[in-house]
Amino acid sequence: MSRKFLFLTAICCLMVGLVPSLQAGEGKIGGDLKFYLYDVSSGKSNDVKRNQISQFGFSSLYIFISRELTDKLSLDIEPKISASTSATPKLGTAIGSQLKDPTAGITPSIGFVRAQITAKLPYQVELTAGILRPIFTEDYGAQLFYGEEYHANYASANGYLGSSDEGGIELYKNFELKDFGLGAVSLPAYLYIVNGGATYGDNNNNKGIMVHVAPEIGNFKIMGSFFTYKWDAADKYDVNRWSGGLGFEKGKFMFRSEYMGGIWENKELYDNTVKTDLSKGYGDLKPWGYYAKVAYRIYPWVRILLSYAQYDYNFTSADKTIAGTTSSKQTKVGETYSNISPILNFYASPESIVFLQTNFTNNKRDDDSAKLKYSRVVLGWRTTF
Repeated sequence: MSRKFLFLTAICCLMVGLVPSLQAGEGKIGGDLKFYLYDVSSGKSNDVKRNQISQFGFSSLYIFISRELTDKLSLDIEPKISASTSATPKLGTAIGSQLKDPTAGITPSIGFVRAQITAKLPYQVELTAGILRPIFTEDYGAQLFYGEEYHANYASANGYLGSSDEGGIELYKNFELKDFGLGAVSLPAYLYIVNGGATYGDNNNNKGIMVHVAPEIGNFKIMGSFFTYKWDAADKYDVNRWSGGLGFEKGKFMFRSEYMGGIWENKELYDNTVKTDLSKGYGDLKPWGYYAKVAYRIYPWVRILLSYAQYDYNFTSADKTIAGTTSSKQTKVGETYSNISPILNFYASPESIVFLQTNFTNNKRDDDSAKLKYSRVVLGWRTTF
């Protein structure tokens, strides 16, 4: 009996077991369904022009299960079922050749976005423990991109930049501050004690520490995070990550941008096993990137949004080799990725959004040994229920 079957069975049993509580008004079950109706990419990879076409596909189903255990204790579980056809073209690969063969069967993956218990503590502090989605960036951690982009931008949904999925503890408190003449001021603050780069378990005895603050001053929101942990089993090498951003929202207009970066100390030494000489100072991974979004609600049922994202690696993503170093295979270089996406959001309801998204993407290795330039049009539908 497969683990996936057991996992789905356990979820079904949990949902059935919660039905009496839900009928009594003690909890709720919901979800988020995402699929696409049209997905076409066209462009050049290493100057070879190719097209790829997909007509319909399932992307993901998230299940939201929530129950109030007491007036101070609550349970939230968010399992996810997702499927990937590898439709996004990859740098160094001919467009279309990265696709999985649907006739061979595409197996869904199963996991958790959240599985946590929250306790209300004195002084309006909330403690949450379990599988978390820490807010390292608001775009990914607070899931803001769900209602904006069908495909999350390159910088946010990136484990080296904007995303973080962890197991551990979250402490949250919202501080209400004095009005300085700019409108109401609040300061949501988060402190995390987590595995550090891992969701379901850790490989060392060192815990990661992360802080996130997002003061809101009138229509403005300032966002900032810092995350530090050890990435290796020997508790020897540091990872330091940071992000910062600014948001503004008023009436029909919205703007938000976040910058993120980090240093993985000696990560390249550990990952790459083809070096013939390890004495040449191979070392730290130093990715950085940002995104910016601006949107305007044209009508109650349609919004136009423009998203731009860029990130830069000082390493080759395929094997984490530092730019300028050599292996027994070839000289490695850094990589640059940029993407601009005009998007239309059509609201069948406030919770059901149809996305017409076009991505114009330009990715390359710094020595031009690999180049990828393409456009991609996606018609997708996401519904929260």
